[in-house]
Amino acid sequence: MARIAIPFCMLMAIACLFTAPRVRAQTNPAIPAQSASGTTRPANTPKQPPLAWSSLTADQQHMLAPLQEQWGQMPPARQHRLAEHAGHWADLPPQRQQQIRERLTRWANMTPQERQQLRENARAFRDLTPEQRAKVRAAYERFRALSPAERKALRERWRAMPPAQRMHWANEHPMPAHPPRAAPGHR
Repeated sequence: MARIAIPFCMLMAIACLFTAPRVRAQTNPAIPAQSASGTTRPANTPKQPPLAWSSLTADQQHMLAPLQEQWGQMPPARQHRLAEHAGHWADLPPQRQQQIRERLTRWANMTPQERQQLRENARAFRDLTPEQRAKVRAAYERFRALSPAERKALRERWRAMPPAQRMHWANEHPMPAHPPRAAPGHR
């Protein structure tokens, strides 16, 4: 099987993507996706009025608490979509609810540039072929299999490299066609 070299910088961006809030539409997204124009509703959808924070149920407010400060600046369609999702999230197991709140908190604490970079990373991932996405996921799983200290050291080493050195490293270390499986219990 041929090897497909995916630059390590892309793998790191994808790893950040998987550990950051999800911006791609899914069954229970932490943050709904936005189009390139920043709008999220189709053109034929009627415009919705803003949704006041005080009109949310206690469960919705609890789930969306990390976004409370930004609530008034959000487009109404996004407010409505988040409120709808929060209603569903309230029925999830407590551990999953906590994961969603953590993702919402990370999203709320991001700068606009970080959010834009995350959206671009998500688009780049969606544009990969299914085989490339599988390889990126496998690389991410290998990354997750590292101990926290190993992950931190890898991130620090990567950040310290100049861009040219990163590209050279990525070219010298292409992804294997069949990555080794991580040992159970090392996540």
